[in-house]
Parts: sequence; C-alpha cells; structure tokens
Amino acid sequence: MLLAALRKLFLTFITLVILSIISYNILLRDPLNNLFESDFSTYIDYVTNLLQGDWGISQTTGEPLVKQILDVFPATISLCIAVLILSLIVGVPLGFLSATLYKNPVGKILSTVASLSLALPVFWFAILMLSYASLNQWEISAIGEIHPIYYVEAITGVTFIDILLAESPYKLKMMQSALQHLALPTIVLAVPATLEMIRIIEQRTLYILQQNYIKIAQARGWSSFKIWKNHILRNTLLPLLPTIIRNITLTFAFAMLIENVISWGGIGRWMINALMIQDYHAISVGVITIGIFVLLVDLLASIVATLLDPSQKKDWYVK
Repeated sequence: MLLAALRKLFLTFITLVILSIISYNILLRDPLNNLFESDFSTYIDYVTNLLQGDWGISQTTGEPLVKQILDVFPATISLCIAVLILSLIVGVPLGFLSATLYKNPVGKILSTVASLSLALPVFWFAILMLSYASLNQWEISAIGEIHPIYYVEAITGVTFIDILLAESPYKLKMMQSALQHLALPTIVLAVPATLEMIRIIEQRTLYILQQNYIKIAQARGWSSFKIWKNHILRNTLLPLLPTIIRNITLTFAFAMLIENVISWGGIGRWMINALMIQDYHAISVGVITIGIFVLLVDLLASIVATLLDPSQKKDWYVK
C-alpha cells in the first residue's frame, strides 16, 4: 500500500511538472515579458516564485494574480456544489429505477438517455435555455450572480456566504436574487451531471443484482425491501463515492464553458477574458490553478476509494 501511495504521489508530481512547463512556455510567448532567454535556470526561478506564492500581477489591472484567482475560483466551486447536490437528489433515485426496470420500456428509455450525458452540447444548451427563459419572462433568466442593484462585498468569494456576512437590511431580497441567478446555470449543468449519475448508478446496481448473494437472499425468501436495504444500497452507494467525487471535475469543465454565456464570475469567464486581452501571465496561472484543482480532486477520490473499498486495499498490497 505504501508503494502504491508513493507511486500515486510520484505521478501527481510528474503531472505538476508538466503543467509548470506548459505554464512557463505560455508565459514565454508574451512579447512584453523579460524572459527572452529560455533556459533551465530561468524555469527554476519561475517555479520557485510559484512555490513562494508569487504568481505575478495582471497586465491589465495590476492586481496580484493570486488575489484574482481567490476572487473568482469560489464562484465556480459553489456552482459545482449546487449542481452536485441536485444531480444526487435526482440522479440516484432515477438510476435505481432504471436498473430495477431494466427490461421495461421505461428503464430502457432512461438507460438510453443517460448514455448521452457526455454527448450533450452544454454551451449550446445554455444558450437555448437562456433564450427560452428570457422569451417566457422567467425570473431565472437573470444573468450574473446577483442583481446589480445590490452590492455584496467579496469576502469569501461565495455569494451566499458573503450575503450572510454583509451588514444590510435587504439580506432576504439579496438571497432571493442570488437564488434566481443560480437557478439557470445549475439546471443547465445538472442535466449532463444527472444523466451521468443515472448511468453509473444503473451500471453498479445491475452488477450487484447479478451477484450470488442476491440470488441466495431471494431463495431464502427475503423481501425486496430487505434485499435493497442490506445488499443493494450498501454495496452500490459507498463504492460509487469516488466516482461521484470525480464527477465534480466533469461539472467543473462544463461550468467553465457556460460561465461566459450567463456572465458568471468564475474561473472560466476569467480565463476567457484573459485570452481576449492576451494577458499571458493570467493564462499561465489559470492553467496551473485548474490543473492543481483537478489533481486534488483525483487524489481525494483515490483516497476515498482505498478507505471504502477493501478490494482496493488488497490490490494495492498485491501491486
């Protein structure tokens, strides 16, 4: 197990080195920087500055890039958390239903639709939903994170927390406005996330239903409720927890795609703005930040998989 853990850390380290090289080469393309000679010593100085928290300043605003990242990143994370909660509430029951009615037309339809999770063009779907909501004068057609009439001081970067910390007599109205602005992007992103949840829950449940201990329980005369309680739910949800955690990275990638459509002040919109104005310092830092987040999520999923699934521990020892 120790060797496997060291191997995982080593692979993570190699990935971080590759990310730093990509980020460094992006920075070298900036015609305004002073790194005209690309050599190993310059790269080492660049990495050292990154490790010390010196990520440079924005070429447009002059603000430290670390501050800008901390301002925009929580907005994307809060959106991903809202999508994850909604996809679990809707996707888990539908996944079990799809597996239970697998030979039924309803189950086949759910299974077919769920297989299209990654094929859904999220960017187009966001534009379509926004246009439809606007034409029908839905309140959720509002873009941004909150109505511009309200001023919320950015303390944590998460709008709802900042509203609670604000000293304003209009907190309830501000919270209502924030929920209206959160609804549309959450619905858009929850569609592929929910379909993916249905797919993985269905596959795992069908696998459990084919196991011998399910057949033995049925032969003993156990009720369906008892079988689901003692075997199916317990052996389906816990092993899927690492997969659910990794699903956050899928939602995170889709969120960055639609943030510019709905004017959501997250890392995706921030990166697009940096690309538009050719702020190479911001682009290079954005690549590093996004890569670190994805690696941390994957590492967390691996740790959870090892702790929850005994077969994973066995495999680590064997390897």
